[in-house]
Amino acid sequence: MKPSVDFSIRRAGIAVPLSALGSEGGFGIGDTASLERFFGWMSQAGLSVLQLLPLKDLGPGDSCPYAGLSAMAFDALAVIDPCRVPELRGRTAIEDGLRRSAPLRRARRVDFEKTRTLKRALLEEAFRRFERSGPPERREEFGRFCGSNSGWLDEYALFRSLKEESGWRPWAEWEEGLRERRSQDLAAAHARLNGLIRFHEWLQWTVHEQWSLVRKTAAEHGILLFGDIPFGISRESSDVWAGRDDFDLSANMGAPPDKYSEVGQDWGLPAYRWDRMEEGGHAWWRRRLHKAGELYDLYRLDHAIGFFRTWQVRGDGGRNRFDTHSDAQSRERGRRFFAMAKEAGAPAAPVAEDLGLVPEFMPPVMSDLSIPGYRIAPWMMRPDGTMEDPARYPACSVATLANHDMPPFARWWREAPRHERDAYWKMASGRHEPAPPLRSEALRTVLANLYASNSALVLIQIQDAFGSRDRINVPGTVNSRNWTYRVPYSVEALLRDPRPKATADFLRSLSLSTRRL
Repeated sequence: MKPSVDFSIRRAGIAVPLSALGSEGGFGIGDTASLERFFGWMSQAGLSVLQLLPLKDLGPGDSCPYAGLSAMAFDALAVIDPCRVPELRGRTAIEDGLRRSAPLRRARRVDFEKTRTLKRALLEEAFRRFERSGPPERREEFGRFCGSNSGWLDEYALFRSLKEESGWRPWAEWEEGLRERRSQDLAAAHARLNGLIRFHEWLQWTVHEQWSLVRKTAAEHGILLFGDIPFGISRESSDVWAGRDDFDLSANMGAPPDKYSEVGQDWGLPAYRWDRMEEGGHAWWRRRLHKAGELYDLYRLDHAIGFFRTWQVRGDGGRNRFDTHSDAQSRERGRRFFAMAKEAGAPAAPVAEDLGLVPEFMPPVMSDLSIPGYRIAPWMMRPDGTMEDPARYPACSVATLANHDMPPFARWWREAPRHERDAYWKMASGRHEPAPPLRSEALRTVLANLYASNSALVLIQIQDAFGSRDRINVPGTVNSRNWTYRVPYSVEALLRDPRPKATADFLRSLSLSTRRL
């Protein structure tokens, strides 16, 4: 199948967490309805690509999208719009839920826990109505969904139900029969938790139904959806519990020592057994990528370097090492994986998150496979102290000012060493003068320079569109601000208020002048 994304076509896009898109008629968190309304502002702004963070299911109190309970399941309690669930239409429960969610809509940050609690109560009522009196055609559709997705849905729904039953204890602490997945114990759990299991299956069906409408609306606006595939998976996931032969639970994945960390990084994610995965035809990865091809038009493969060679952390610094023995072995493993990824995810197209210490053998492989990587403009400083002009970036690349783990450009501008800021301003403006404060005119100059990039795709974080300093995440920290960013305008206000309308007009003019519309 021919990929739907042609990187000879110039486009402009925006990156935003779905949870950050609040609606005046919503439940305090971005959902399928607010996403469709956001497409209207994107169209005004000449933006035809929307990058989202992972939308995977999370445990209670968790807002990090890279800590999913499943590689496949949606965070249904966040993503579903209850107002669109047929079993709730016209019910007083919806009106009551919207009244109770008013403080959540007004809050400056997203409160995942309160929102999920409120929406779960509504969706449990909807599920009871579905079980009691759902129309036959909807019950048949639900059955077809469960059958066609049984490869992951059965394990996920059982795992999620067992986690709830156990008070969210780690699966390694469950009774032996469930921990070791003995057939008689699993059968007993299925019988005991049948209603809860069906509820979680129903949630996944419901969110997939709503997502199909999102896909249709995006296509009507000419917008491509850009997903995000995390490199690792949590130990506390249905994937590890049910498929532990693919994982080396004696080692974690991480990053080697570098100038930022003398001891390296330990991400707490179980290491892959790449040899076993390849022997099995990469069945698990193929399922993930096939699902990405159903949900998105293109997808970001996180930590692309790790597919070539993965840093393993084994608790003793002397034993920490890469899991390959030579550059040649690393190169060929990465080549095989990304060739498989292009085929398995079609018609969606992969994009490689190729940041960090990239080994010399990696870029030629990605170039041969025509898989674009990233160019983060503030990082593109040459040895002579000048900044590389985006006009010189390769066409098969994504040009951006920042990503979700970095300070927005306005914060970088304030915090960067003066010589870096001056070098960037000289490159972007062509003026031999100290960098000015990043007010409206200077920000417009920076954005115009980025849009003029040779890269096929220019992608800006939503904070950078408005010159905001608010961060989405600060790596290595755990606090209530990480991942809870909310856009300071509702999706309705983006289309109504003067500033976001003026921003949209300016971005559209850039798309026109740089042939990205």
